[in-house]
Amino acid sequence: MDVGIQEAEWLKTANLEQRLLGNPLYEEPDAESPHGRFAGRPIIARDTPINEGVYLGSGEREAIVVDDQKYPKELNSVYKEVLKRQQRLMKKTKGSFKEGVLTTVFDFVRKKLRYNPQEVEDLVFKLTGSRAGKDRKVTLNHLIRAEVGICRHQALLAAYLLERLKNEGYVAGNVSVDRNSIPGLGGHAWVRYQNSKDVVFVIDPAQNYVGRLDEAPKQGWSYKRPEE
Repeated sequence: MDVGIQEAEWLKTANLEQRLLGNPLYEEPDAESPHGRFAGRPIIARDTPINEGVYLGSGEREAIVVDDQKYPKELNSVYKEVLKRQQRLMKKTKGSFKEGVLTTVFDFVRKKLRYNPQEVEDLVFKLTGSRAGKDRKVTLNHLIRAEVGICRHQALLAAYLLERLKNEGYVAGNVSVDRNSIPGLGGHAWVRYQNSKDVVFVIDPAQNYVGRLDEAPKQGWSYKRPEE
């Protein structure tokens, strides 16, 4: 089946906002939180910061918190490991830090968060008392400790690492967690990275792809945004 040419629906965040209307934990969008806040945290969506935010689904599931200030241990540890790996690569190749950094992040996330839906469901049940999660808080740290994840957890970790590398001056560009759905196939999340030369890359551990958007496999996912 040629997934890449199928029309994707980019309504998951809009459906989320509609779903949360009337929820006492939801605050409507403002200048600092374009998709609103949940339990006091900005909602993570396309082109928003990742750190200190919360990532929710268009349907009820776990509310994934990413915050290296309140929950620093695991996030600091994985960041330091990626930094060391990339510095070793730079020393070996005698290239710049930026060369190969997307692949370093991609490889690290695939190994750190093994794709295992059943183990994720079991972990969410253990943490929230519900296999659906019911919008209850689960930190990304929980997944890192368990070393399991599915596309959304892998995308959040990869995006967090790239965002922190950017904030600390190692790379330039824009980082986003993108998501959409394809009828009959369901939803999916990945990382979109646009470098300082406006070249767009995809980092998708779950679908085993890292590379330029315009070179993504035709048999892969529909990564292009509607305007593209």
